[in-house]
Amino acid sequence: MAPTKILTCGDVNGNFYALQKKLNTIIKKSGPFDMLLCVGEFFGEDDSINAKMIDGHINLPIHTYILGPCCPSTSSYYPEDSAEISSNITFLGKRGILNTPAGLTIAYVSGIEGQTSNMVQFNIEDVIAMLKPVEVMGEFTGVDILLTSVWPAEVAKHSTNQPPEEVEGSKLVSRLAAGLRPRYHFAGGAIHYERSPYRNHRVIVEKQRHCTRFIGLAPVDNPAKEKWIYAFSLQPLKILTREELIVQPPNSTEFPYMDILEAQVQKERDEMMGKLEKDGSARNNFFDMETDMNKDNDIGSRKRQKEDWQSDAPAAKREQQPCWFCLSNVDAEKHLVVSVGANCYAAMPKGPLTDDHVLILSIGHIQSLVAAPPDVREEMNKYKNAFTLAADKAGKALVIFERNYKSQHLQLQMIPVPKKNAKHLKTAFLNQANMKGIEMTFIPEEEKLWDLVNEGCPYFFVELPDGSKLFTRSMKNFPLQFGREVLATSTILDCEEKVDWRACELGKERETELSKELQARFKPFDFTDEDDSD
Repeated sequence: MAPTKILTCGDVNGNFYALQKKLNTIIKKSGPFDMLLCVGEFFGEDDSINAKMIDGHINLPIHTYILGPCCPSTSSYYPEDSAEISSNITFLGKRGILNTPAGLTIAYVSGIEGQTSNMVQFNIEDVIAMLKPVEVMGEFTGVDILLTSVWPAEVAKHSTNQPPEEVEGSKLVSRLAAGLRPRYHFAGGAIHYERSPYRNHRVIVEKQRHCTRFIGLAPVDNPAKEKWIYAFSLQPLKILTREELIVQPPNSTEFPYMDILEAQVQKERDEMMGKLEKDGSARNNFFDMETDMNKDNDIGSRKRQKEDWQSDAPAAKREQQPCWFCLSNVDAEKHLVVSVGANCYAAMPKGPLTDDHVLILSIGHIQSLVAAPPDVREEMNKYKNAFTLAADKAGKALVIFERNYKSQHLQLQMIPVPKKNAKHLKTAFLNQANMKGIEMTFIPEEEKLWDLVNEGCPYFFVELPDGSKLFTRSMKNFPLQFGREVLATSTILDCEEKVDWRACELGKERETELSKELQARFKPFDFTDEDDSD
């Protein structure tokens, strides 16, 4: 696999023409790059220049991913959640993990540190949300890249080289970097500084881990002519051997954040003990330094409540628990599982439309089908073919849809419908979309969904039994229950009382019973049984 060629730049501050010129020069000299990652503030004070970028009158020659605003004055240029701002500018969102098709994991947190979490600030709760999956999942190694708008505090400690001036930095970003163990950490700011690599383990005390390279980038086209763009190539961490990963550069130094972690953990323990003394109970909801520094865990993305097992669960209830769809989550409702493959698994949803309604999900934390690597897509296709055969045996045709909007884990909904009603599906989806003001288009047979939608952008996608595929990126005010609304109509499944999954949620005993029945019906078509040694 060829490494991904990446460019990273500091605060753009609306200097789009200078950025455009520099990119054209680099690309002409060094060939095409796969992406540009921008840290810090992207938009500037000039409304007319900002409008030209948004309207596409200024076109950057490479697909660009940007962080959110660092001040209220530019916040109006950003959507509320991750989305395409223009044809090749993607706003990553407030925080999360971007999984690229090439297999890279890019973690990010937008804005500056504050007491509250809002459009321009992150706080302790945001950091906890990013780090909680590390505690839950096993064999975590790290992420490939971490993007932040501000520096981590004390990043230069133990370094063989020091920044030209002192930068205070954020202790919360230090905690985030300690927990996520990025191979590269880029941050915006006023100056340029490339720290000597630091180790993510304590020598002798812990087993060897990879090193982190921190790179602070100056603002684009800054008067001091400090470096503001950085080019590099990177293979995904997950394909490297342990020997390749843990190579220690000769100038490697000690981990710089230990004092910050120890002080914070002690503070939180004192606070917890205070609560215990006051009312005899306390919730342990903080990130434990010892857990982070002494365990290798696998990483998911954002938190999710137990209620979110169904893909249409309310967005307001998210971010309270580790991702409920990750199969490695010890609290996942495994009684719903129907089949488990190498990369994906099938499960009955909460509040199914029919007794044979099934979800196909990735075992590991992947955000969408567009973000999924080829092996996951391949196995999902196997499940699609297998459930198509199962539906056909029952005299039904399979409808498949994915709503990548206000959801954080890849889920394909597969719902068999009576064959006599399948002829109405195309009209039903198009009519419902028209009524809701949603522009749906057909995907040409020779094209794939990921050829049309950039990773990190929301979309709705449906594949009909005749092979035709519809999708939309018009996700503003998109109805979360749209797919169910269409299928529950009288011409398809005639179960309009089931549009909201919560209205037809079943108890655990009945869920277990239906899951076993579905497992039995699917068994003759279950390709995963071929690998059983018994």
